Amino acid sequence: MDFSRYLKNISLKWWVGLTIAVLLVTLFFGLRFKGHHFSNDVRWLLKQPGIRFQGHGIAYTGPIKELNKAGDINTNGFSIEIALKPATYHENVFNFLFVIHNGDDGKQLVFGQWRSSLIIMNGDDYDYKRKTKRISLKLAEDSPIPKLVTVTTGKDGTHIYLDGRLARKQRDLTLKIPQGDNARLLLGNSVYGKHNWNGDVLGLAVFRYPLSGQDAAAQFKQWFKDKSFLFAKKYQPDMLYVFDEKSGEKVIDHAGGNNDLHIPSKMKIFNKKILSFSSSGLTLNADFVINLIGFIPLGFFLNATFAKTGGGFKRHGFLITVVFCFFVSLFIEVLQAWIPSRSSDVLDLVLNTLGGLLGAGLIAAGAAGIGAREEGRGTRDDGRK
Repeated sequence: MDFSRYLKNISLKWWVGLTIAVLLVTLFFGLRFKGHHFSNDVRWLLKQPGIRFQGHGIAYTGPIKELNKAGDINTNGFSIEIALKPATYHENVFNFLFVIHNGDDGKQLVFGQWRSSLIIMNGDDYDYKRKTKRISLKLAEDSPIPKLVTVTTGKDGTHIYLDGRLARKQRDLTLKIPQGDNARLLLGNSVYGKHNWNGDVLGLAVFRYPLSGQDAAAQFKQWFKDKSFLFAKKYQPDMLYVFDEKSGEKVIDHAGGNNDLHIPSKMKIFNKKILSFSSSGLTLNADFVINLIGFIPLGFFLNATFAKTGGGFKRHGFLITVVFCFFVSLFIEVLQAWIPSRSSDVLDLVLNTLGGLLGAGLIAAGAAGIGAREEGRGTRDDGRK
């Protein structure tokens, strides 16, 4: 069938109805939660002390008063000890296990997992493009046995002990705890709620001094024997979480401070990142293609509707369609900043708008075909006259 003639024969009422339907479908897929319903996916372990992060989850403290002035802890050094069992070792994204954040991504202290590697660093150089100093440890893949990781840092550099044995050391790296009134500790996710780590956390302790190798070995033996982090009390930690509550929305700080961890029923997002620029979006992948072609139907049907109305809308329909697609995409991207399973990205906005332009262009080309045919028919009719 002649495509241009087909377009011409559809009534305006049908074009309007189809355009509204396509707009609703576009909004649905742009704002759907992808299986997430704003619940905080953290569960208590019942057979042993610990909590399980699955899906999109987070646990966090309030602002930690002791970190308002963390100069002494950064001068003398500190240690962080955590018992964990990752749920996967194959994800190609940087997921947050532990972070202390004061509002500045560039100063945050973060323990993240990429594939089977545990990465500890200050800052936000997750893909290592800026070559920010870090220390990493490769975990045994698919191991069913929880691991005790002890990280110490100070004048002698940074050391990682795995199950009480020295696994990595880096003498030219000294980690820092970020200072500030709003500095807080988070587990299982970032302040943006977009970097969810999945797995079990079975104990956590923060010390205001570097533990020795003998300390790390002795603590592992005690933890392996008792399967509880209460052993850490005698080492005078600043923060200590045993995770033996087994219910409720609070993990008690057994170090005696007022830095309890909170596990709310609803997912908590501290910072909304609107229209960030993700360099990975430049890669030709499934998301790239979906964002490009997803708005082609909207551009197609909207411009077709304008072409059918006549008058000013017909003359400027192409431009109006592209601008409308831009604002629909902008609306979606802004709202996605509040959805933990979605991300607000400027590249998505560009690709959506380009898709709308392509869809509008198809109608413009079809309308031009109709015009050319009618002009040719008119010329032939004049010739016969």
